[in-house]
Amino acid sequence: MQSVNRLLVDSVHLEFDKLQVLQSAYITAQTGRVTGVLGRNGCGKSSLFKCIMGGIKPQNIFVRFNDETETNYGHIGKRIKYLPQNVFIPGNMTLGEAFKLYGVDYDGLVTFDNKFHTYQRMTSGQLSGGEVRIAEMYLILNSDAEFCILDEPFSNVAPKYVEKMQELILEHKASKGIIISDHMYESVIGITDDLFLLRDGYTFPIKCREDLIHHGYILR
Repeated sequence: MQSVNRLLVDSVHLEFDKLQVLQSAYITAQTGRVTGVLGRNGCGKSSLFKCIMGGIKPQNIFVRFNDETETNYGHIGKRIKYLPQNVFIPGNMTLGEAFKLYGVDYDGLVTFDNKFHTYQRMTSGQLSGGEVRIAEMYLILNSDAEFCILDEPFSNVAPKYVEKMQELILEHKASKGIIISDHMYESVIGITDDLFLLRDGYTFPIKCREDLIHHGYILR
């Protein structure tokens, strides 16, 4: 039976030159569930993810895995894999090399989309933005991490592939907790079990579409 891992990120406070970006923000995730994070452009979603991963040093953050009494913040990257908005595979590295580095079978990507069978020796700069996005998301989801954060995974991806990527996310949530954010909010809502809205630096749990209307994120 698959063990259930739980992640709590709480009390995140981030400010730059007295500009408050995050104020007591929190999110949760666990194996078997997809957590969605919505919010307007510039509201701090990516900053929140970077705070979790250590890319930005916030004024305060609390991260807890399961019921562990201490968290090794220096090793969070081993337990959580992060798909940033920008391409993360180095420009001089081939897809095959990247998959080998992560310990992920490249043949699985070919099975997911056969067009990748000729791309193994190509670098990210030789592929379209959508193709790189698909390959990187597949790589992150198939890593051995307990949790994955996907920041704008559907960016530059053709609509027909968005559905395939949604199916891939739902398939992998059985073995890991997944956090996702994307401006294509309907595509996020359609696959999430838990949903949060980030607004004015705070996170608000969303239980229904009426909550999104109440917070001014969508119109009625």
